[in-house]
Amino acid sequence: ERVTGVEPGRDLEATLRPYQETGIKWLWFLASLGLGACLADDMGLGKTLQVLALLFLLRRESAGPSLLVMPASLLANWAAEIERFAPSLRTLFVHPAFGRPGGPAALAGVDAVITSYGMLERHPWLEEVAWTLVVLDEAQAIKNAGSRQARAAKRLRSTARIAPTGTPVENRLADLWSLFDFL
Repeated sequence: ERVTGVEPGRDLEATLRPYQETGIKWLWFLASLGLGACLADDMGLGKTLQVLALLFLLRRESAGPSLLVMPASLLANWAAEIERFAPSLRTLFVHPAFGRPGGPAALAGVDAVITSYGMLERHPWLEEVAWTLVVLDEAQAIKNAGSRQARAAKRLRSTARIAPTGTPVENRLADLWSLFDFL
């Protein structure tokens, strides 16, 4: 009953498939409870779109900024998806490829901060912010629980966490354990 009326609204400029609508409701429900979610869909099924919709739902609740972390190779893809489907989403990219990144003072009025795994260690202020949501796109990047980037990601503070990935288990069950340790 809690998720019946959950819809991203007109801010999301996309037509959602039924399974995406269900996914958004599931992500919102878990995030509203402060729980984590592993969104393990195949490539091309709209994980990015579902996360964007969730960000609009969180903005509607006057939540603070969220942090999206991904491989640097995906930053341009995310920028293009935001421009296409969520142009009203207020974003801040923390990466040299997108200009000079700001610090915590630049967060006023921002819905989502987008950065790469490599930037987590270069910008320690990211660990000091209490994020509404932390999303680790291509979350298999933290499959090695002892790696520096996995440890940096797990130090992030947030109300809820999401790990979208097409491959939650690449080589061994410990890969999945590391994702759920983050969640």
